[in-house]
Amino acid sequence: MIPDNFVTYGRMHVWVQTEKERNRVSRFLEDDGDFQNREAKQTTSQPVPGLFVMDLKRKEYTYSILPCTGMLMHSYEDRIYSASEFFHMAEHGFRRVPRFLVFHVPHDGQEFPSELMDSVRIPEELFRLYHRKMMDADIGRIVPAGYRTQSMYFHFDVSRLLCDVERFIGPGEIMEQYGMGFCYEKVYDGTKIKQVTEELKKKTGVYYWNHHRKIDRICEKYSRVLVLDLHSYSDEIVPNAFWNKDIPSPDICIGADGQYTPTELVRTVRKHFEAAGYSVEVNYPYTGTYVPNAVLSHGVSCDCVSVMLEINRRIYFGRNGQSDPEKLDGLQEIVRSIIDDCTGI
Repeated sequence: MIPDNFVTYGRMHVWVQTEKERNRVSRFLEDDGDFQNREAKQTTSQPVPGLFVMDLKRKEYTYSILPCTGMLMHSYEDRIYSASEFFHMAEHGFRRVPRFLVFHVPHDGQEFPSELMDSVRIPEELFRLYHRKMMDADIGRIVPAGYRTQSMYFHFDVSRLLCDVERFIGPGEIMEQYGMGFCYEKVYDGTKIKQVTEELKKKTGVYYWNHHRKIDRICEKYSRVLVLDLHSYSDEIVPNAFWNKDIPSPDICIGADGQYTPTELVRTVRKHFEAAGYSVEVNYPYTGTYVPNAVLSHGVSCDCVSVMLEINRRIYFGRNGQSDPEKLDGLQEIVRSIIDDCTGI
């Protein structure tokens, strides 16, 4: 596993988005940290956004210009920190590496493999209508761009109606009683959409386990992990059994697990959404959060914590039935603030 101490690990990547952030980090490194710029360039005159790559053992750093955010999203496997996170860590002498972030986005996939679609028993047009109602449309866009790296952002490409990677396989899965286990037979209103056979379960399981193995490898590599499990919902698709007539549907549902979701993490998430004016409930109407299989089975020694964010579509969809980019940007800023505030959890 990667060491959980920067003094031991040495390497750190810090992404800066503004000239003010760039200058502040540069001054800290050179004035307070006594770092040397390996490329001997005047960092304060370089464009932004950019990436500081630091070696805390050798007291050296470089600064790279990032003309395209996509370069950042796909070029690095190491954890990339914001300027705010960097200064939080500096206050503690870089003696601890914050949890490695895993963004789990399992329900906005829009691929329909033919080998799984062969099981569908309703008109395809109706199937795709149910898909659009039940997918977590555009929820991945609330993940800040600097964190959409291939080792931090786990999006499942296949429609959840064909394979739901957030269900357990077996009788222990509560949603099986509604016909909505990992291999859906029915949808939220009870309509039977597929003929589920053992052969279909076997084919679906290939997609299911391939996805989980990718995340399990992260838990094998990093000693401390924070999972942000991202979803959206609308009142229409919540099973009636989940509602309490005395509690209105919240803008934000925080899903917490008794073992893997610290109270401090729930409190931090709640604080930031309520400060933005949103109504918040914990484990209502949905409960729990995603925890990687390797952690649940105690197959790794990773210290993992997780929290689920269920965003009610009404707060980011417009009247045209499409997501509103400006509202998504606002939610992204809240997520960024939560990340900055979770450095020490």
